[in-house]
Amino acid sequence: MQLRLIGAALLALALTGCANNWGFNSNVSPEGIKDYYKGDGVTLYSKDQLNEVNYVTLGSVEGEACQMKAVEAPPKEADARASIRRRAADMGANGLLLDRCIRFEDMPGCVEQVLCSGQALKVAK
Repeated sequence: MQLRLIGAALLALALTGCANNWGFNSNVSPEGIKDYYKGDGVTLYSKDQLNEVNYVTLGSVEGEACQMKAVEAPPKEADARASIRRRAADMGANGLLLDRCIRFEDMPGCVEQVLCSGQALKVAK
């Protein structure tokens, strides 16, 4: 009985020692989340869809995805499209006419890279 009491006391002491300095560190900040989702307000349009709406071209825009090390996963076109949409949003666009996405190998700083280009648009809703 006395051994159980000592064991329970040691367990309680150990658990209270673990309860002090717990924390959670993340590389995601509230500003980072806003930046990541900023492109959600930019709609991708085809040339045919633009025949039916009024719009102004704000300028050319590019987005990229880069594989910096050989051990990393290859870059995804979807990530490059998300990047170009965020950059279009930075220009005040709510629409994007995507020209093309091209995959490059052995670019400076990237083992492999996907580069998308297009036109940032302000579409009348």
